Amino acid sequence: MKAIFERLRTRFDQVVGVHERPERLAAAWALGLTIGFSPLMGLHTVLALLLALILRLNKVDVFLGTLVINPWTLPVYFPVAVFLGKRITGVRVPRFVLPRPEEVLHAAVWRQHAPWLRSVLLAWGAGATVLALIAGAVTFVVLLQMIRLHRRRRHRGTPAS
Repeated sequence: MKAIFERLRTRFDQVVGVHERPERLAAAWALGLTIGFSPLMGLHTVLALLLALILRLNKVDVFLGTLVINPWTLPVYFPVAVFLGKRITGVRVPRFVLPRPEEVLHAAVWRQHAPWLRSVLLAWGAGATVLALIAGAVTFVVLLQMIRLHRRRRHRGTPAS
C-alpha cells in the first residue's frame, strides 16, 4: 500500500511541475493568475493551454493559476476591478435598476441598459487588465522567493514550516 501512495505522490509531483526550475514553476503560476485575472472570461482555459504550450510551461500549473477567479472570488474581484477601472478611465457608471425577471429576455430591456453595460464593461476591462498585470508580477516575485526558500530548507534538511 505504501508503494502505491509513493508512486502516486511521485506522479503527482511530475504532473504539477514540482521538479521544475523555480523560475519556470513561478512563471507557470504567474501566467495562470494573469490569465485568471484578465477580462477575457470564457477564454481562460484555452488561453492558458495555448500559452503554456507556446512557452513550454507546465500546463497543469498554468491552468490551476487561472482558477483564482471563480464563483467564490468573482463577487469580490468584479467590483474591485470596476472601481479601479473607473478611476483609471474616468468612466461614469450610471445607476442600474434590475429589470423584473419576466423582462430579462426582452431585447428592448438590454437596449435600454446598453449605456450602463458599455460603461461597466469598459471600466471592468481596464481595471481587470491592470489587476491581471499586477497579480502576475507579484505572484512571480513572491512565489519564486517562496520556492527557493522552501528548496533551500528542504536541501539543508530543516523543516519548511
